[in-house]
Amino acid sequence: MPLARALTDRPGRSPRILLSIAAIAGLSAPVLAQTTEPPTMLHLSQTAEHEVERDLLRIELRVEETAADPLAVQTAINRRMAAALAQARQVRGVAAATGTYAVNDEQPPHGPSRWRGSQSLILLSKDADAALKLAGMLQSGGLLMSSMTYEVSPQTVHAAEQTLTAEALAGLGRRAASIAGNLHLSVLGYRDLRVGNAETGEPPTPRFAAMAMAMPAPVGAPGQAVVRVTVSADLQLGQPHR
Repeated sequence: MPLARALTDRPGRSPRILLSIAAIAGLSAPVLAQTTEPPTMLHLSQTAEHEVERDLLRIELRVEETAADPLAVQTAINRRMAAALAQARQVRGVAAATGTYAVNDEQPPHGPSRWRGSQSLILLSKDADAALKLAGMLQSGGLLMSSMTYEVSPQTVHAAEQTLTAEALAGLGRRAASIAGNLHLSVLGYRDLRVGNAETGEPPTPRFAAMAMAMPAPVGAPGQAVVRVTVSADLQLGQPHR
């Protein structure tokens, strides 16, 4: 005889017993399913870096003029800059471009007002010797040094990017596996992955005061720069699949 019928056929038995049995049977499977622990989330970042030589020299010089008449200031700046730019463009391997141009009215505490103007000339080159020699000639012609710094060229940064990305990803994977092992878990998968671009931190740009005429070429040494790529990810850790 089926259990349900036997229970209902017995005198004095309440139908509530059947409802209790049905409720237990219906809830047992979901309750067991809920006992599975959710995966542990691991937030991790890893950086790979290489030292490379700064292979791009950036020199900024300027023309300065002071006069009582703003037109005279601008005329002198335009004439001197045209001559400097023409001279710079004769040097192979050196890119020349004009930069900031400004003319301002100065009001000294004592004495008449005056106008001061300046315009910058920017030299970029991977041929440091040629750029330094040109800078010396321009200084001898009256231009003033504003700044000189070695940088890492975009081509060098991009050339290192692929290798650094692979190293950073490999390091991230090894570190994640090590952390998971320490927790007696396994890496189940990557939920989110962010890969940065190669970048380099450049030193502060040195500043120079006005220098004497007929001076020798400036002296520079490129030194090393660090190019780095950083990757980060959200990983799922849990018990390995069986």
